[in-house]
Amino acid sequence: MEYTIEDTFDVSAAHYWSVFFSDEFNRELWPALDITCEPLSLERTGEGDALEIRREQRLTPRREVPAIIQKFVKGGFSYVEKNHFKARENLMRTVTVPSFMAEKIQTHGTYRLEPLGESRVKRVWEGTLECSIALIGGKIEKLLVDEVRESYRKATDFTRAWHAKHPAG
Repeated sequence: MEYTIEDTFDVSAAHYWSVFFSDEFNRELWPALDITCEPLSLERTGEGDALEIRREQRLTPRREVPAIIQKFVKGGFSYVEKNHFKARENLMRTVTVPSFMAEKIQTHGTYRLEPLGESRVKRVWEGTLECSIALIGGKIEKLLVDEVRESYRKATDFTRAWHAKHPAG
């Protein structure tokens, strides 16, 4: 299942990415989303347009596992998010690996910013989620995409409030 999520922010692309990868922002973002974040690795190379960031983090939602996937989950549900950001492209590629049935659930996408002027950007997430579980794969895809959409909505609200409280300067 392919899907797209778009939102706008009243900041420059450079400021958006700077905040997105900052420790201060992330310390407050994840609790606001009811997600525990465990940083696994962070590697920065280059500067300016040559900047690349590779980041891996384990994300554990603090909510009940949806009934349709409970029988596949042993213990808690989490996923490892692998990001590769390239400043030159204004784009981050993401692969997400779930803690259950990783061989049956594939999810990846690109997260890019499109400048809409000096201090405004459109964030575009283009994702693909495929679940190859017989009979219920489509239902699981829909459920997980709905979860992603809701999480992005909350993250968008939080990010807009953050930028309003912490303007570029």
